[in-house]
Amino acid sequence: MEVKQLTGTGKRESNQDFIYMDRLESGASFFLIADGMGGYEKGDEAARIVSENIFTFLNYAENINEQNIQIAVQKANLAIKQFNNKNNIKSGATIGGIIVVENTVHLFWIGDVMIYQINKENLLFQTRSHTLVNSLLETESIKEEKSLEKYKHIVTRSISGKPSESSIGYQSIQFSEGDSFIICSDGVHNTVSAEQILVYINQENGLQKMENQFLKDAQDNYSVIVIGF
Repeated sequence: MEVKQLTGTGKRESNQDFIYMDRLESGASFFLIADGMGGYEKGDEAARIVSENIFTFLNYAENINEQNIQIAVQKANLAIKQFNNKNNIKSGATIGGIIVVENTVHLFWIGDVMIYQINKENLLFQTRSHTLVNSLLETESIKEEKSLEKYKHIVTRSISGKPSESSIGYQSIQFSEGDSFIICSDGVHNTVSAEQILVYINQENGLQKMENQFLKDAQDNYSVIVIGF
């Protein structure tokens, strides 16, 4: 397994993305990007609190599965609620995470941190973000995505102290040799398309070339983790 990462501020004053990578007691590999929510106070601290609470619970969980990941997120959600109450603020984070257990990858996400599975030039899987745009498209309340441009940054789920909004998306995937998984914050996928990411990943020094584009074009914090098998 080969792991690469990068993160940066983009045009923002500070970086409210938080990358967390570690190994669980069970030997499973844990990767997470938490994106402190734009416009909220102490987003960088919120992202760190969320990441640490999710990891701490899963570090001692008997099994890695959808139920236990959801419980870990609920623990993180409670920690954020307490943090917000203590500081009399609103803060929160969206997340995208991967846990590798033997030949299985557990993907989980809340909000608009995206996860892709690729093999060479092929995009095999991508998560569907919890955004107002996607909710309206799913219910067929509106047919054309371009008419919803102004709503694309509004997330419908986050870890911000509200249990009703912290239900995870989840997928387990049996990976093959040559597969790669990419976690990226919205500062990435709002700057480059999935197709462009594929092109970069397949180039020599592709991550460096991708960062060069972010340094020039990214309006928001950007964070990427690439996990190759």
